[in-house]
Amino acid sequence: MNSTTAPTPSFRSLKDDDLTTPGRHVLGRVDFTHEPFSPTLEAGHPAVGVQAAQSVEEGFAEVWTSDRPVETGRSGELSYAVDGEFLFCTARIPESDDYVDATEAVYTEAVELTRSLGYPQLYRIWHYISRINEENASGLEVYREFCVGRARALERYGMADSMPAATVIGVHGGGIVLYLLACREGTQVNIDNPRQVPPYHYPNRYGPKAPNFARATYLAQDGGGEQLYVSGTAGILGHRTMHADDVEAQCRLALDNIAHVIGGRNLSVHGIGPGCTLDDLRGVKVYVRHRSDIARVEEICREALSPAADIVFLNADVCRADLLVELEGIVVREQVSPARTVPAWEHLPAAQQPQWRDHPAYGRVRATLAAAPPVVRPGEIRELRDRLAEVAAGRAHILQMGDCAESFYEGTPHHTGTKIAHLDALADRLGEHTRLPVLRIGRLGGQYAKPRSQPTETVDGTELPVFRGHMVNAEGRSAEARRHDPVRMLWAYHFSDEIQQALRAHRAATSLRSLNPGPWSSHDALVMDYTAALVRIDETTGEPFLGSTHFPWIGERTGGPADAHVTLLSGVVNPVACKIGPRATPESVLELCRALDPHREPGRLTLISRMGREAVGTALPPLVRAVGEAGHPVVWLCDPMHGNTVKLPTGTKVRRLDDLVAETLACRDVLRAHGQHFGGLHLETAAEDVTECLGGPVRDASDVERHYTTLCDPRLNPEQAAELVDRVFGEDLALDGLIGLS
Repeated sequence: MNSTTAPTPSFRSLKDDDLTTPGRHVLGRVDFTHEPFSPTLEAGHPAVGVQAAQSVEEGFAEVWTSDRPVETGRSGELSYAVDGEFLFCTARIPESDDYVDATEAVYTEAVELTRSLGYPQLYRIWHYISRINEENASGLEVYREFCVGRARALERYGMADSMPAATVIGVHGGGIVLYLLACREGTQVNIDNPRQVPPYHYPNRYGPKAPNFARATYLAQDGGGEQLYVSGTAGILGHRTMHADDVEAQCRLALDNIAHVIGGRNLSVHGIGPGCTLDDLRGVKVYVRHRSDIARVEEICREALSPAADIVFLNADVCRADLLVELEGIVVREQVSPARTVPAWEHLPAAQQPQWRDHPAYGRVRATLAAAPPVVRPGEIRELRDRLAEVAAGRAHILQMGDCAESFYEGTPHHTGTKIAHLDALADRLGEHTRLPVLRIGRLGGQYAKPRSQPTETVDGTELPVFRGHMVNAEGRSAEARRHDPVRMLWAYHFSDEIQQALRAHRAATSLRSLNPGPWSSHDALVMDYTAALVRIDETTGEPFLGSTHFPWIGERTGGPADAHVTLLSGVVNPVACKIGPRATPESVLELCRALDPHREPGRLTLISRMGREAVGTALPPLVRAVGEAGHPVVWLCDPMHGNTVKLPTGTKVRRLDDLVAETLACRDVLRAHGQHFGGLHLETAAEDVTECLGGPVRDASDVERHYTTLCDPRLNPEQAAELVDRVFGEDLALDGLIGLS
C-alpha cells in the first residue's frame, strides 16, 4: 500500500457547517437526525440521514475523514467515496412491507461495487433499520427479513461466514440505512468472543437466517497502524440475553464483553498484541432502548471508559426486544512497535497548535522526528520519578525554573552553563533555608513553544500571527518571520539534544558531592506534532516514554481531560505536571488526576498552582481538599508568575515581586492547613540581570526598559529570585521542615 492510515471518525454538531480538519478530507458523513434522507453527494462527499433523533439539537454528524484526497461517485442506489486505499459507501432502502428483496439487491450492488473499484475487503458495516422488532406483512420480524435478504447476497459471493464487525440497530423511521468501509488490502482478522456464540452459529429460533457479523475486526496496514472495530455489543452470554429488565446490569455486561474481546488473551489467539482495555476505546456509540435510561447508562459508561473517549448516546431499538442497551467503538493504535500502548490522540481536540500541516516539509519533518533517537533516557526518567516520590512524601523540595521561552540563539555551551549555575545557586540557597534536599528541574532543553491568549497581534499597524516560540515561528516583525514552519521542530530537537548532553554531564559530575539532585529537563508538552513524534518504547520494560524531556507539563489552556495533550501524557511513564488555575474546579482537577495518576503513584503527578495573589486563598483550598480526599499523592508546586502579569501604561508586561511573594506564601499556607507538603516553586527566571519584573533592584517602571529581553513573558533576575526564596523559605518553614517533615 502506498499510504496506510485508515479513515477515522469524529462526532460533530449538526449545526457545524465546516466539517474540514486541516490536512484531512471528508470521506463520508452520516447525520443522526430527526428527518432521514437518502444518500447524496451535494456537499462534495457522500452523506446520508438516519432518523435517530427528535431534533437537530439532539442529533449529531458522524464524519469520516482521510489524510488523502477523495474522489466521489454514484452507482445505482449507492453513493461512495474513495481515497486510493479506502472506500466509504452508503445506501438507503425506503420504508417497505417486505425488505428481503431490497436488502439482497443493495448488498449485491455493494459487493459488486467494492470489487469493481478494487476495494474488495469489507471491514466494517453499519445498518439502521426502522421498526426493527416489529413484524412485517409476512409475519416475519423486520430484523429477520433483513437477515434473510443479506444472507442470499452473501451466499452468492461465498461470504456467508467471513463477515466483519457490524452494527444492526433499530431507529425511529426511514427504512434501512446501510454504510460500510472497505480497503484495497491489508491484514484483516475477524474476531469472535469466546464468551458468546458466533452470531452466524445462532440457533434457528433467532430466525431462518442467522445474523452474520464478527464481534470485532482487526485491520492493520504495513507501517500505518492498527484498528480494532468493535461490533455492536450487548448483554449476551452464549447466545442468551442476560439480566432482562435490568439496564444497569446489561450495560456492565456489554462493557465486560467488549473488554474481553479486545483483551490480550483473546487477541493473542489471533497473533495480535498487545491487548487493549476499555481505556483504549474511542468513537463510542451507545444505543439505549428507553430514553429514561440514558442518564444512568451514560453515568456507567463514562465511569468505565477513558475521559478521552468521544461518546454519543442515542435512543434506539436493539435487535432483540429484551435487550436494553448496546455499545460499539474503535481502538486505534499507531504501529510504532508491537508493544506500543500509547493511547490514540491524533484526532482528539488539541488547542494552541501550529497551523503548518499544508507546509511542504510537514510530512518529512514528522518522519524524521519519528526516526530520531530520544533526547532523554528511560533510566533518567525513572530516577526522576523516584526523586519526585521523595518530594510527595515531604522529604524534599523542588525548584523548577528557567526561561519563559528558550531561544535558539542561546543554545550554546556558555548560555547553558550559565543557566545551570543559576539553578544550582538558587537551589543551594533554598536548601540552606529548609535543610532538605532540593530537586533541580530546568525549564530547559525543550521549552521552545508557548501558548498564547490571542492568535494575532498588531505590530506597527499590521496584524501578524502572534509569536509562539522558536519551535513554531520567529519573533521578527514581518509576516514571513511569523509564518509557522515545521522545520523549526528539527532545530528544536537538535538544540534540545545538545542541552540534554550538558545536563547529563553536569548530573554525572555532581552526583557524589551534591545533596540537591539534578538538574533534569522540563518543557510544556504543547506542540503535539513534536512530542508525539518523540514517544519511544523502553526496551528494558516495554513501556512507552516521552523522549523529548524528563518532565513534561500541560498548561491550563491545553489541560482538557478528554483532549489530546492529556491523552498522550496519560500513556507515557514520565512524571507529568499540570498547571491549575483559578477556573479549575474540584471535578476538573479530579478528572485530570484520574487520567494521569490512575494508580495513585507517588512521583507520577505534580499539580502546579498558578492562581494569582487575589484568587489563591479562595480557589485553591477546595482543590487541595478534593485531591487529598481522593488519595492522589501528588506533588504540589506554586507558580506565582502566570497569575500576576500586568501591563504598564506603555503596554509592556511586568510582574511585581511583592505579588509573587504574596501568592507563594498564601499557597504554602493553604497546603499546610490541609496537611499537604508545600513541594516548592515553578519560576520563570533569567540567568542574567534583566529588568522585566518590578521589585528588588528594579525599583520602578523607569528601570524596566533598561534590560528587557524576554521573548514572551517577564522573568525574575537572579537577585529577585533569591529575594523571593529568602522571603518564602524563612525560619518558620525551616522549623517545619526539621520537626514536622523530617
